[in-house]
Amino acid sequence: VKIVDFYICSMKWIRYFFSLLWRGWFFLVFLIVFFSFTPILFFFTAIIKNPIVVFKLNCYWSRLMLWFSGIFYTVDYDEPLEKNVQYIFCPNHTSTLDIPLIAASIPFPILYMGKVELTKIPIFGYFFKKNSVIVDRKNRKGSYQAFLNIGKKIDEGNNVCIFPEGGIPKSNVFLKKFKNGPFRLAIEKNIMLVPVTLPDNKRRFPQEYYKGSPGFVRVKVHKPIKINGKGENCVENLNSNVYSIIFEQLNYYEKGR
Repeated sequence: VKIVDFYICSMKWIRYFFSLLWRGWFFLVFLIVFFSFTPILFFFTAIIKNPIVVFKLNCYWSRLMLWFSGIFYTVDYDEPLEKNVQYIFCPNHTSTLDIPLIAASIPFPILYMGKVELTKIPIFGYFFKKNSVIVDRKNRKGSYQAFLNIGKKIDEGNNVCIFPEGGIPKSNVFLKKFKNGPFRLAIEKNIMLVPVTLPDNKRRFPQEYYKGSPGFVRVKVHKPIKINGKGENCVENLNSNVYSIIFEQLNYYEKGR
């Protein structure tokens, strides 16, 4: 029994060691790729100010970062998305891998709502602040202002991505209760909403620094939901509908793993 316990403990620490090595490699790849793109990103962010070019650059550097880190993705669409239609994308939130994976895998110019903490990262924070809508979730007034700002971006013709869980939940939470913000926004702006299920990021790149590994991840883009009706009941129904779609899809992947 002691030999078996020792073997199990040893294997666990070996996995932790290789996970730390890989996460170090991931961080190094991120730095190399990001700083390689920094001059041209700065040119189109601060000088020319072309958000479409910035989107394409973000798409390319996200793909390179994932590929060189050994993370390969597949995308499954319930139905093709139309290029000339605006959408609010609503993915479940499980990992810091979520935004680069969406940027790499969904070929639409998307504006993200991101937490204020990301703007404090040197250099990267500058570009994130300039090309996203920033929200301080610890400040109720700031959160409200962020939704007003992203509403203006929708009026300007942008697609947006909002994580309805409002942040990355603890690792033992299967799917956190959704906030009403993105659904109220979809109804007010009469813009179609697209649920997105990310089933593998929590396992592939979890919050724990000593866990994680390269491999394949999946992106499930569900059928767009058309907005019918107004009012708080419609908001709650839309919230419940999107939650059920993602919850059931996560369960499906979990059983088939």
